[in-house]
Amino acid sequence: MKQNIYLKFAIGAILLEVLFRFMNFVLGLPAGEGLTIWNFLANFLIAATLGYYILHSNVKGYQLSLFVFILYFLIGHFNILIEAYIFNVTDRAETTLHILEGLLVAITFSPIYVYLFKENTISITLSFTARSILSWTWRIILGNFIYIIFYIIAGLILTTIYPELLQFYEGKMPSIDLIIKTQLLLRGFIFVAVAILIVRTLHLSLLKKALFIGLVFSILGGIAPLIQPNELMPNYVRMGHLFEVGISNFLYGVVLGFLLGQKKE
Repeated sequence: MKQNIYLKFAIGAILLEVLFRFMNFVLGLPAGEGLTIWNFLANFLIAATLGYYILHSNVKGYQLSLFVFILYFLIGHFNILIEAYIFNVTDRAETTLHILEGLLVAITFSPIYVYLFKENTISITLSFTARSILSWTWRIILGNFIYIIFYIIAGLILTTIYPELLQFYEGKMPSIDLIIKTQLLLRGFIFVAVAILIVRTLHLSLLKKALFIGLVFSILGGIAPLIQPNELMPNYVRMGHLFEVGISNFLYGVVLGFLLGQKKE
């Protein structure tokens, strides 16, 4: 059984590679290097994370495909590219093309990958203790501010122990006002929305949900894209951000999972 699941993860990784190469060709983006251990590992981590969600979700069919798409596109593409854009790592045209590429890959990949697990999925109804609008509101707002705190602390620690990064961002740093607005009004709410989706659709204990949210944020939103060499960042910048985002996103996701989690009735 486990071997069968791991085989599906590997098939998902290969499918992602094929889709990315096809979309690169269609959109006229650089093809990059051939298949390497790093992009296969990145794709395998993505496939394993999404596969775990599929296996433990309480929904199935087109609804499950939609939720897999939301997780993958918002955390694995949109949120990352918005960050790259405001820090002038990518320009507007590059950002738009890469967002479109991620959108097309995620739309194509999600239903195919869900279909691959069709015999392993179950459909059950989860019921939770009621929570008032006021209770949801303060949790969502607090979750957003907690993200800002994690973001600032992680950035300060990284630039303190790894000052070489400041050389790469010299002349690229946006204003503090733009950074805070982007994180608080856009990226933070996306993280919170995805966390709520996971909390409400997985039939797991609260602890496992919180840990999974941390893994989604860490793997899709940092580790998987950053372990692959790219033309946008030199290796020392990628490695610095890999550890920063991997750790801070995981810890933030766990905290957010417990903040937003609900007890089952």
